[in-house]
Amino acid sequence: MKALWLIRYISSVCVLLAVVASVVTYHPDIQAFGRVLPPAFVCVALLGFGLAARLERMSPLHWVHQSKSVQCGLVAVAVSVTLLLVVVG
Repeated sequence: MKALWLIRYISSVCVLLAVVASVVTYHPDIQAFGRVLPPAFVCVALLGFGLAARLERMSPLHWVHQSKSVQCGLVAVAVSVTLLLVVVG
């Protein structure tokens, strides 16, 4: 999988998590999560989309695009974010 695609996927899932977190009703003891989680997920998504835009301008031969360790790390984050969406959703 390409690093650019993985970053866009992670950012899109973060947007979905922000939407889900904004419509969920929270227990009165943890009402602060309802105010903190959606903006946090949106910030992560915006950072990811910004990083994707920057990577898009780089040469396909740049080391970031070809690094297996970067791709493995992004796959791990993508799997974690997807599992979080499954658990929350």
